[in-house]
Amino acid sequence: MNITNFSNSLKSAEIVEQACGLYEEAVRLRRMIHENPELGFEEYKTAEIIANYLKELGIEVTTEVAKTGVIGILHGEKEGPVLAFRADIDALPIQEKTDVNYKSKMPGVMHACGHDMHTAMLLAAAKVLSQNKHYLSGTIKFIFQPAEEMKGGGKMMIEEGVLSNPNVDHVFAFHVWPELPTGIYGFRNGEIMASMDSFDVVLKGKQGHGAAPHQGVDAIVGAAQVITALQTIVSREIDPVDSVVITIGTIEAGDGYNIIPEKASFKGTVRTLNANTRTEARQSIKRIIQGVASALKLEVDIKFNFSVGYPVTINDPKFNEHAAAIASDLFGENSVQWLNKPSMASEDFAFYLEKVPGTFVFLGVGENTEEPIKLHSDVFLPDEKAMIQGISLIVALAINTTQKIQ
Repeated sequence: MNITNFSNSLKSAEIVEQACGLYEEAVRLRRMIHENPELGFEEYKTAEIIANYLKELGIEVTTEVAKTGVIGILHGEKEGPVLAFRADIDALPIQEKTDVNYKSKMPGVMHACGHDMHTAMLLAAAKVLSQNKHYLSGTIKFIFQPAEEMKGGGKMMIEEGVLSNPNVDHVFAFHVWPELPTGIYGFRNGEIMASMDSFDVVLKGKQGHGAAPHQGVDAIVGAAQVITALQTIVSREIDPVDSVVITIGTIEAGDGYNIIPEKASFKGTVRTLNANTRTEARQSIKRIIQGVASALKLEVDIKFNFSVGYPVTINDPKFNEHAAAIASDLFGENSVQWLNKPSMASEDFAFYLEKVPGTFVFLGVGENTEEPIKLHSDVFLPDEKAMIQGISLIVALAINTTQKIQ
């Protein structure tokens, strides 16, 4: 592994000091973005804030990548690799219920997943690096990506060339993580987050009266049996030491007490930690839905949304360990926690890691990890103090990765 000697560059204590010096500015940026959340592919104001900030730093800026994405490029004064750092910028369709004075001004839209914090940290890190580019070996690419939440913005960014011109050697991203205490980085080699694919199902029977069910074909009863049968994939078809989660998130049917509806529909997701298992689960879902529906005289329409599904997020061990060593140097060995198991949540940063070796790190933001407020909660408020750790690690990685990690 090729890692520069920290003593030959900006020292860790100096990096942390500069991150601390920008803390209030990072908080201001984060709260401004939090107040003005925008959904995927609609992040026009957010993109404008990002682009203007980067331009003021003298960083090369490209806008309208994947509709609302922004790319910044900073060239160091020495030869070296191309490192990309990604922040997602979209919010969620959630009505905020916090009582902070910077709560969302947009009805029904909230930064409930920490993307506002990801963006603020990367902007602040860009400022530190622009002021210290004489320490940089190579090129830094700042990627501000739209539509991470269920829309595959990362995939679109890649299709539009975000990993080329110049070609990226390594890629890095954070996710705030309330299950870890503030000041702790969560690292894991290999699989750290699951794949995620969604599906929509419509079952069509025959409308009837509740007093004469034999004259109709009950789509609600059929949907109930199909949904129950799907769980046998997890319990009876997949190796017990493998992991699959099938979740039905919505079900809709009927509008009367005594009417058997013609149709019932439901939507769900399937998550796995293995590419082969992902394919097998899809085949099993289709077979069970069609088989049970046929047995109950129901027509079925299945739409798999695998084209925008997310693959497994897999960290490159060498670059991951490189990043962990730098984190330890910044804040001590106790700041790094090696995770025993992956999360079954998913991330479209997986698309980047399919193309380029890199790492995805959890950043602890939990003030009460015994009863953490979960991601996507309408009262989610990550601990802003964690941004010091986030900014510091981005800067230290950029300065201390002087060669491509072989």
